[in-house]
Amino acid sequence: MKINLFVDSNEFWSNLKEDTKNSNKYVYIQTLSFEGDSVGKMFSDHLLSLRPRDIRILADTYTKYIISDRFYYRPKNFFDKNLRLERAETIKMIDDLNRLGVKVKYTNPVGPMFIKFPARNHKKMVLIDDRISYIGGINFSDHNFEWHDLMLKIEDQDITEFLKRDFLATWEGHNLSAEKEFKDIKFYLCDVHTNKKSFQVLFDLIENAKKSIFIESAYASFPFYEKLRSAKKRGVKITVITPSKNNRKNMQRYTLWEAERSGFDLWLYQPSMTHVKAMLIDESILIIGSTNFDYISYSVEQELFAVITNQEIIDDFRRRIIEVDLQKSRKFNGEIKYKSGLLHYLVLKTLGAICTFPTKVIG
Repeated sequence: MKINLFVDSNEFWSNLKEDTKNSNKYVYIQTLSFEGDSVGKMFSDHLLSLRPRDIRILADTYTKYIISDRFYYRPKNFFDKNLRLERAETIKMIDDLNRLGVKVKYTNPVGPMFIKFPARNHKKMVLIDDRISYIGGINFSDHNFEWHDLMLKIEDQDITEFLKRDFLATWEGHNLSAEKEFKDIKFYLCDVHTNKKSFQVLFDLIENAKKSIFIESAYASFPFYEKLRSAKKRGVKITVITPSKNNRKNMQRYTLWEAERSGFDLWLYQPSMTHVKAMLIDESILIIGSTNFDYISYSVEQELFAVITNQEIIDDFRRRIIEVDLQKSRKFNGEIKYKSGLLHYLVLKTLGAICTFPTKVIG
């Protein structure tokens, strides 16, 4: 088994491009967003140039409604000429792909009146020829490629076959719940119905932490923060990196309030939006995948995460993510006090209950 960590889209894309050029059997892609902008078209053109006859893309229905990180049907956005053009280009790009032999399907319809909109298939993966797997947080759109993020490349036939079974099941409309351990890495596939069981593994790791927990996420929330707060009370050092300018302002206010009341060592990443989703426990257990460590992931999204004990990749993560990102961040010292932090927390709790109820009832 060979594992590589790719930081940001340039590293990811240059390696993915070469791996797919050398493919001859299949290329399977799963993503939340796939937009008809420069990145989407670049990727689309590349796929059409490949040799494999079996090329498939699973995109979540989310990408039909959220274009350039904006809800298309918001009245203000609906009259935005550029947004309308990008949506039209997205539809045309996907129609062209299907017509020219690259199969594209959407996961998780939103239901009547958007009642199931929170219930997304949030996984990101690329699988190539039963030999290469990519997992992580990068979607195929301009703004996602601009954000700070990471992807993990794993060269292992058994792992690729394991993830391929999940991809093909999703392609047929079935969500799998599974966990499987390989050397130095254990995978968890979350199908919504068993999410709490899968995430209990992370809670147990947090509860067993002895010295330190590092987490980088833009959208982390309860119940994960509650577990981190308990660890802090036991004397575990909690370090959190989150974007200085979050694309979701309510999450930013909530996070600052949470860090102040819980005593987390909070750092605000300065250069750009960080979309990294990772947790390192006691310098020896690394969690990477699609989960944001938030209530939505915990309750209503299909997710994929890996628990890694490979010391070489952990050391690489520490050097290239933790050390670098801390240098690019400023420490939060409570100088910004959002009195509305508690309000945002209560709003998120209420919205979480409202959003998850219909999903659980309808299934």
